[in-house]
Amino acid sequence: MNFRNTIKCLTIIASILSTQGCSTIPTSAETNAQIATMQDYQLYNATNQSVTSLNKLRNDLADSDVIFIGEYHSHSASHRLQTQLLNAFYQQNNKLVLSMEQFTRDKQDVLDQYLRNEIGEQTLIKDGDAWDNYPSDYRQLVEFAKEHSLPVIGANTPISIVRCVARKGPEFINSLDSEKQNWVAADITSSSPEYQNKFTKAMSHHGGSNKKETKITLSNSFYAQLARDNTMADSIYKAHLTSPDSQIVHFNGAFHSNYHLGTVDALKRIAPELKIAVISPQFSNEGDDWNKGDYIYKIKSLPTRYIKKENRDKAIKEMMSAKNKKSCVL
Repeated sequence: MNFRNTIKCLTIIASILSTQGCSTIPTSAETNAQIATMQDYQLYNATNQSVTSLNKLRNDLADSDVIFIGEYHSHSASHRLQTQLLNAFYQQNNKLVLSMEQFTRDKQDVLDQYLRNEIGEQTLIKDGDAWDNYPSDYRQLVEFAKEHSLPVIGANTPISIVRCVARKGPEFINSLDSEKQNWVAADITSSSPEYQNKFTKAMSHHGGSNKKETKITLSNSFYAQLARDNTMADSIYKAHLTSPDSQIVHFNGAFHSNYHLGTVDALKRIAPELKIAVISPQFSNEGDDWNKGDYIYKIKSLPTRYIKKENRDKAIKEMMSAKNKKSCVL
């Protein structure tokens, strides 16, 4: 399993481990009836804690400069909502730019070639280093953009840079040549204390027994996380400068945008004048958390990954071992 998939799996595990509303909110039984399958979702306006519709959400966000749609990687309801929202936003405003965590800056030329119909999908997947679940979960977004001639931004930093920062710290960036430095944000150390606390709490389930060693590892792991967050924010801002009249729709794992932290917080530091909206997922069997986003979509929880602790610990150990075997080479 590669490092990217390791991080995806650990994020899902952290998410799993991670008020009563007004009278317009359905009862638990009614909500569960609306979310009958793994593809179903129920939209809520977090401000007034009430059920809303796709069209109402679209209208509410007409003036937003950037819209973050958080996902649980590989959850079919997340990807169904993303596709439907993209179509809804386009019907209202055909000046859209897609920004994606799932592609990286160094592969932008490959992505552009595909959008111009100069290469086929298998070339995009191979040369563009597409995620393993691209055909099932992200193909529909890219194909929509291709059909409607919309730009798609590979917003993330390459996994090799993330890996090297995790091992060597943020100063590793200084060793890169100018071309490779353009693949990552200039600043990968700035963040909010709230986000650092959130990240540390999520990763504490996977720390080692040596406290001093764990602290160092988590620190570099956090900078590696910021390499992703801050680079995506920088990519979004540059896309805004290039197309100031366009609405940018950014797709990322929910951890990067929940609570307006991570990539959202980084973007606000760069461009506080932008109107930003966040749409976040929440499992229907969890307590309501209206602070996760401006809009919440409830979905069925993912199947329990592990029942036995020894199976979970073994899987984590194998993932971490596979990660450590990856060399830090660009």
